Amino acid sequence: MPKIRIAEQTDLPKIVELIKRNKEPLNENLEAVFNFESPNEKCRFFVAEKDSKIVGFSRVHIYRWNKSAYVINLLVDANYRRRGIGSLLLRTAEEFARENGARVLMFDTAIDNIPALNLYFKNGFRICGYNEKLYDNAKTALYLAKEL
Repeated sequence: MPKIRIAEQTDLPKIVELIKRNKEPLNENLEAVFNFESPNEKCRFFVAEKDSKIVGFSRVHIYRWNKSAYVINLLVDANYRRRGIGSLLLRTAEEFARENGARVLMFDTAIDNIPALNLYFKNGFRICGYNEKLYDNAKTALYLAKEL
């Protein structure tokens, strides 16, 4: 089973490589948000590592103003999916959120991203809303949440 740990600055190139290898969009400078912290917000990246290779990652933001946490990214390499790595990353995000006083963990995903929806439903998340304007590709985004 992979080891989940807090990402280090030196992991960023491997995270970017993972994103590109899995043909996911990279629309922002991850270095700019890595370990971001302000009085109102905190960000952490977590990586799943197997045999010294990063096979997954997640990024979680804590919003102190409303005691919530948001999973911004969760990606498992295509060759390692359906092995429980996504669930491990989610549990780590939940622990991080609880440790930082969040009352809820949320995220968004495209309405047709069935593998992601199955992962989140399996881990106790429920639909709490939608947004028809969030994504450029005109797909509807579903918001999901889990009370902590």
